[in-house]
Amino acid sequence: MELKKMLNRAKRLKTGLQMNFDVAKLESGITCFVLSFLRALRVLRGEFFLSSVLRETEPEATIHSKRQGTKKLIAALLLLVGMCVSGLAQPSMQVMLDFFPNPNHVPLIVAARQGFFSDEGIDVEIVVPANPSDPIKLVAAGAVDLALTPQINLLIARDAGLPVIAVGSLVGSPLGGLLGLKENGILSLSDLRGRRIGYSLAPLEPILWRTMLASVGIEEGQYELINVGFNTVLSLLSGKVDAIGAFRNFEVPQVSLAGHDPAFFPEEDYGVPHTEEIMIAANADTVGRDAAVMRAFLAGLARGIEFTLKHPQEAFQAFVSAYPDLNDELNRRSYEITLPLYSDGARLGPAAEWDALQNYLFENGLIKSKSDITTLYTEAYLPGKKE
Repeated sequence: MELKKMLNRAKRLKTGLQMNFDVAKLESGITCFVLSFLRALRVLRGEFFLSSVLRETEPEATIHSKRQGTKKLIAALLLLVGMCVSGLAQPSMQVMLDFFPNPNHVPLIVAARQGFFSDEGIDVEIVVPANPSDPIKLVAAGAVDLALTPQINLLIARDAGLPVIAVGSLVGSPLGGLLGLKENGILSLSDLRGRRIGYSLAPLEPILWRTMLASVGIEEGQYELINVGFNTVLSLLSGKVDAIGAFRNFEVPQVSLAGHDPAFFPEEDYGVPHTEEIMIAANADTVGRDAAVMRAFLAGLARGIEFTLKHPQEAFQAFVSAYPDLNDELNRRSYEITLPLYSDGARLGPAAEWDALQNYLFENGLIKSKSDITTLYTEAYLPGKKE
């Protein structure tokens, strides 16, 4: 039974797990293993036959000596088998985060630390990007195997001609919106008429905020947009602006912990189509060749998500044990907000949501053309899907 399992695993590795892996070494290891095992069986069979014959024709001392020699040969062959098997090392892959480590990534960290990826037959290295715009570019270039990225970023990258495709999802809900302070008289979105709104990412954020404000009757010219870079919260708390683009699971609890009463308006409630905040992007040109490793990764990630949902406190402890500097109240609150938003089973949203988001980006000039939905994402490698 163990031999069958090992041979099946070797076959699976040979046919699919090629990412960052020496296939020639794999084939050599498989051949070495099979031949060595057959030799060992042949010697064992000879041992049984020899024993029956020698009992009748050889002195006992000679029989004992030959048996000892046979045992040494068997031991040597079994050692050789072990050496061959050790050559079948697990393939490795690099997964780049979308940003610095934060509670959005808890299930991924859990999957790595709980050994779920290893159970699926792969080693996963988690890489932090130097710049948030790097992950989608690097996976398109083949510099990393997978990258975490917002759904909007993936669609824009595809429109720019980058060969990327979504294979799974980590956070399947939108996180963005506009954030103001109740003490400044911001109680509803319509209270932003005549106010200053800070943004950091152009041209995307100005279009998102324009959509949201238009949904409550505030037209362009009835508010002022100010580029505050990445000093969004500081700009809000210092009074430089009256509202900022923010994530519900980070800036909102950050403002609350600073002693202020936040007024947050989710983007999906005010005209912006549903988006998946963190998707798993692969290289569209090589994803089929690496099908087995994609399945292994997504199976491990799905187990990480399931564990996180069932054991939230244990999962968070695994996360902060990997990143001790994040063991604080802000990250605990952020995690609590994010917990119900993880994508169960790493599953992607339906085609209708992809279509609505792509139409929105096209109509607002963020992409120049629309792609066939089937080229933007695939569910072929998700757990439960047939190979």
